[in-house]
Amino acid sequence: MTYQDLPSNKLNDKPGLIPRQMMPENMESPLNNILTWITPNELFYTRNHLPYPTINLESWVLSLGGDFEKPISFSYAQLKQMPKVDRYVTIECSGNKRGLMEPPVPGEQWQIGAVGNAKWTGVPLTYILDQAQIKDTAVELVFTGADSGIRPDMDTNVNFERSLPLDKTLLSECILAWKMNDEPIPYKHGFPLRLIVPGWYGMAHVKWISRITATSSPFKGPFQAIDYVYITNEGDYDNALPVTEMKVNSIITWPSKGERIHLGQHTLRGLAWTGKGTISRVEISMDDGMSWNAARLTSPEHEPFTWTFWEYLWDISIPGHYSLLVRAFDNKGQIQPKAAPWNAKGYGNNSIHQISITVPQILH
Repeated sequence: MTYQDLPSNKLNDKPGLIPRQMMPENMESPLNNILTWITPNELFYTRNHLPYPTINLESWVLSLGGDFEKPISFSYAQLKQMPKVDRYVTIECSGNKRGLMEPPVPGEQWQIGAVGNAKWTGVPLTYILDQAQIKDTAVELVFTGADSGIRPDMDTNVNFERSLPLDKTLLSECILAWKMNDEPIPYKHGFPLRLIVPGWYGMAHVKWISRITATSSPFKGPFQAIDYVYITNEGDYDNALPVTEMKVNSIITWPSKGERIHLGQHTLRGLAWTGKGTISRVEISMDDGMSWNAARLTSPEHEPFTWTFWEYLWDISIPGHYSLLVRAFDNKGQIQPKAAPWNAKGYGNNSIHQISITVPQILH
């Protein structure tokens, strides 16, 4: 689709990223203005904890060490010569919709746009691991990004690092991507190499990968043990649960919150996605949840690990104020809740998206 396909009220508004924080840079996608199944690279949200790294491609290598039989390193040129695969994957920040959580929680106040869908091209992770041969003593793989800096709660320099368990199915789905939407991954999205973990929240998709370490004990780095855990009370890490797979979720992208629209027929639009499953049904309510109507799933592709478009044709004959709600269902039996479980860090908010609109008697 082109900008000419946008609703008439958006024709003159070329979309741009929405700033949430500038240092480090965190930018939200303008999903109310994007009608393409693939999110353009320049409009894909960015999430950073640390300053952008300096990358020298001539000296950059991907190193594999720790509990490997054959520790090894690969240059960018070598990786590009390896077998490659394409994966269409939707990535959602686990803090998406944090700004809608009640009661409010601290952190980046994301609204609905910390999510995007892209085509990722790269080397299957298992192909790389086979070259180094994981020892039987290993229990996890730690992925280290080149980005580093000082956390507010620490006085030493740290890299962004995350681990994955040695789960054969999970690892077989992952790729080390060097392309995003058929172009070299943009610098701000992890050039030269980014880990893609289909079905998991964005923190697992480590950018600027420089090292993979096989470890014989569970990883306890700050971006794993302090951040990205579900806790009810701040500081209660004894009862923390890890943030992993994405939950079933959906949003209304048109109309926007607070919009005034005229009487007559309108096509309501939105997006729905989930983690390891696929979206099976989307329902829309125009009366604050008193009744629900099945929406039409309209994505051009039906791929696992990706979002889907939905539409609903609404014929408005009565002016007034309306509360619109959307909820999604997936083939794993997950149903989007009215209110997601509250947690102190504001992760995984997949509460039903609700907006209010006005339909005046005569639209001026």
